[in-house]
Amino acid sequence: MVTDDNMSNDDEAPNEMTPLEFAHLGEGEVAYIRELSGARAAKLFGINSEIPANQQVYSLHAADGTPMAVSDSLDAIVESAWEHELDTVSLH
Repeated sequence: MVTDDNMSNDDEAPNEMTPLEFAHLGEGEVAYIRELSGARAAKLFGINSEIPANQQVYSLHAADGTPMAVSDSLDAIVESAWEHELDTVSLH
């Protein structure tokens, strides 16, 4: 019996994803939010900012880890994700 696209019958294991397929999982659909220091954000985004090095900020990243936005406001980061029609998850 076929149960879903990844299973051919009850006796077979699901098809495995290739590393490339896994790398693109969630691309354009999911982003994650991280809390980090101003110093780490400046280094990660390659920016000279007026954010104090020890201030906590929030960053938005594509599913593959690509940095997209940084702000000292969690609401602004969530809004940025919504504007790009991305579902968000938080990393702790």
